[in-house]
Amino acid sequence: MSRRKSSAAGAGVSLFPFLSILACLIGVLTMMIKIISDIKAQENVGRDENEMARAKQHQQLQVEIKSQNKQLELVKAELKERNAALVELSELENKRIILRKKLDDAKAKPQESDQALQKLLEQLIDQIAALKKERPTLEKELADLKAELAKRKIKPDSKPQPVRINPSGSGISGSTDVVFIECNATGVVILDKSGNKTLISDATIETDGKLSGAFNRMKSSRDHLVLFLIRADGNSTFRKAAVLAESKFDLRVGKLPIPTAGEIDLTLFFKK
Repeated sequence: MSRRKSSAAGAGVSLFPFLSILACLIGVLTMMIKIISDIKAQENVGRDENEMARAKQHQQLQVEIKSQNKQLELVKAELKERNAALVELSELENKRIILRKKLDDAKAKPQESDQALQKLLEQLIDQIAALKKERPTLEKELADLKAELAKRKIKPDSKPQPVRINPSGSGISGSTDVVFIECNATGVVILDKSGNKTLISDATIETDGKLSGAFNRMKSSRDHLVLFLIRADGNSTFRKAAVLAESKFDLRVGKLPIPTAGEIDLTLFFKK
């Protein structure tokens, strides 16, 4: 019986080592908690109230900055969408303006044409009025010429000798673009190499489109000359036409007196 009891006692498990280890672990943890608490307490003791307030404020500011950054990203995304919409709207507005201008131009062309015709009609009316005003003077001059012919016993259909204009000694080079304008008492005459004559009345020198057209053509040539062939009674019309050529069209002009009443012959100028 004694042997059985002793063997049963010897076979039991002892908890002392486990409890001792657990007690040591609890002690170590308690000591660590104490040390950490003391460190925190020392850190807080070393700070004043202002520093603590600033630390809390700093933390709050960090939180607010993060929140504002998120809002800023949202605003940037919204602005990007709005900018894209504005660009598209601007392009549509530009297209609308272009189309509107084309439509206005299309509507304005008939009106501009009507205005041009109206202006031309007014110029023609002014020219007709000027010619009517000038007609008595011309009729008187014609009567005086007929009387002078009768006095000199010269037939009205007899023609004086033509006046041949010689280019030699004139200083005009072969490359010079020359337009010849005869000046007489009644107006000016544009002469061309084909022998055609364009008569312009003294009263319409400043408004006649044919004379302005001839002057405009001369402006495109670098080496040009408007040569006025002045009859004995053409000084007045010469001054008027020369002022127009120089002041309004900035052309180089020259003059050549024609002493007789014969037809002007320019064949030597136009001869190749």
